[in-house]
Amino acid sequence: MSVDRGITRRRALAFAALAVGALPSVRAAPSARSRLGANSARFAGAFVNWGETGREHVLQGWEKWLNRPRSSVLGVDFYGQNSWDDFHKLDWVPGLWKKLNPARNVVWSVPLTITETPLADVAGGLHDAEFEAAARAIGDAHPKAIIRLGWEMNISNMGWFAKGHEDDYIKAFRHVVAIFRGRSESFKFDWCPGWGLQDMPADAAYPGDDVVDTVGLDVYDFKSDASAAERWTNSYLKAPFGLEWQRAFAASHGKLMSYPEWGVGQAGDNAFFVQQMHDWFAANQAAIAYAAYFDVDGLWPTQIDNGKFPQAASLFRKLFAG
Repeated sequence: MSVDRGITRRRALAFAALAVGALPSVRAAPSARSRLGANSARFAGAFVNWGETGREHVLQGWEKWLNRPRSSVLGVDFYGQNSWDDFHKLDWVPGLWKKLNPARNVVWSVPLTITETPLADVAGGLHDAEFEAAARAIGDAHPKAIIRLGWEMNISNMGWFAKGHEDDYIKAFRHVVAIFRGRSESFKFDWCPGWGLQDMPADAAYPGDDVVDTVGLDVYDFKSDASAAERWTNSYLKAPFGLEWQRAFAASHGKLMSYPEWGVGQAGDNAFFVQQMHDWFAANQAAIAYAAYFDVDGLWPTQIDNGKFPQAASLFRKLFAG
């Protein structure tokens, strides 16, 4: 399937949600419990709307919707994507997470550069002050955070798109990891391509086993002329740089897998996709560190707890409930 190259514009729209968003609706407890094992909470994380006072309170609503205890799931957030000044100006955001709930851990998506700043500049240390500010802010709030650094580097929309600059991407990634480790040795680092062929081979930008803890993959259900079952097999499971590739690649490097973003919506109310993602998680749970649903409407609707996708939402609650 030809993937919409506008996919990552969702990031900018989602980041703008800092000022908007509503609490998810809380409904009756689902009738079935999770089938993902004793530590099923690691599959029930989410990136949620900002809400009235911050993502933490909205994430608590997400936990209630899934009949899960407070602080049981990972939160996801994005740090300083629009300008280098944001690395300093937004240093209060991790602190707000901590103020609202010190027990919560968060996956922080950190840009590897800002658009129009070459990756070579980052690798050469020209923006160390900005990354040190980010590492300090995140480390003070979440010293055990997962840092998803320079995600979806295989998609041309990203400011750190690695094609033609693979060596600079690798050097920059390694350089920034060293800065973050200087702030907290407990940080974990997630290397996360977008699924499928996209605009370059993802593995050409792998930065090395010593600076990667989890091999991530962002996976969304995209429209095509194929049936839902055909899409699952050909566009996600067996596609080049799809789920089976991720599993083999992670295993060959001795890493766990992760799913920092996944969701329905671009192809509509597809409960089949939810079932298949659940089944993939269940079949591979020993090799998966965490998963997080993208519960914010961006370039297309993906929020699942607001009634837009009733079939997918009903199944989601049954499969991912506590």
